[in-house]
Amino acid sequence: MRAAIVATVRNEATRIQEFLGSLEAQTRKPDVVVVTDGGSTDGTPEALAAFASRTSLPFRWISVPGNRSKGRNAAIEASEADLLAMTDASVLDPAWFERIIAPLEAGTADLVSGWYALRTDSPRERAIGLLTQYSLDQIDPSTFLPSSRSVAFTRDLWARAGRYPEAYSGNEDTIFDLAMERLRPRKTFVADAVVRWRPAASVRVVYRQYERYAEGDGQAAIFLTTGARYASYYVAYLGGLALLLLGFAWWPLWVLLLVAAAGYLGWRARKVLAARMWSLVPYGGLVVLAWDMGRLIGYTRGRWDRLRHGRDRYRF
Repeated sequence: MRAAIVATVRNEATRIQEFLGSLEAQTRKPDVVVVTDGGSTDGTPEALAAFASRTSLPFRWISVPGNRSKGRNAAIEASEADLLAMTDASVLDPAWFERIIAPLEAGTADLVSGWYALRTDSPRERAIGLLTQYSLDQIDPSTFLPSSRSVAFTRDLWARAGRYPEAYSGNEDTIFDLAMERLRPRKTFVADAVVRWRPAASVRVVYRQYERYAEGDGQAAIFLTTGARYASYYVAYLGGLALLLLGFAWWPLWVLLLVAAAGYLGWRARKVLAARMWSLVPYGGLVVLAWDMGRLIGYTRGRWDRLRHGRDRYRF
């Protein structure tokens, strides 16, 4: 059976070379590599074209303007492969493809979840990564919903799940994962099939990124499922707002608010504390707030969009 690496990129000029280099370093060579570019304006297409002209890999790239779902579906179609390993512009460990595709080739799985580890250049980037990514000890492999940064599946499963959902603004990974889960595929988790990724580089990017993800969740009406925890976010922040307003009538409630807020931010920043990055704890608090506000605002916008356009547009 034909096995492919497929990926989609957009405006990745600063990191595309390390990704392309990691493709060439794979211990198991794919039958084809297809990368779609989502309309880059920073030199990424030129880098892809230059790589295609010199690499010995069976490599091709296509311009597919639009969202990541469109790019991923186009890459899968162009690959003409039966077994698909999906990633993005990260750095693949040399044995990544060999390990993540093996259960599919053996016929023991239809869906393989890989893992992704942090690749950072500064303490701030590491703090952002620690605060925005689960660690292995925080997940249950049996219920883990993989990121398309490190996942493999059969072409048949992709087709039966309805392909990547192109109607959604963001977080198509989760929506596609849930569509596959409904089909009860044979699953396995390969912890040593590792992709090394760079997290958001600033608080502003964290906000934009998670606002987009949450908007997709809102469009799909994902609320109490998959550990999304939107209910807890709304309860926490609406409760805090209530304490703030009621404090004008009875000031001890402001003390309670300050204690609760400090406890909440400390708990959310616990991985930064565990890493003994003391000087970055205040920065970690800003990252947490950006994450939370992005998710609350994005989810609200997504649900409003679903109400305006109707649920039929956002079925999955």
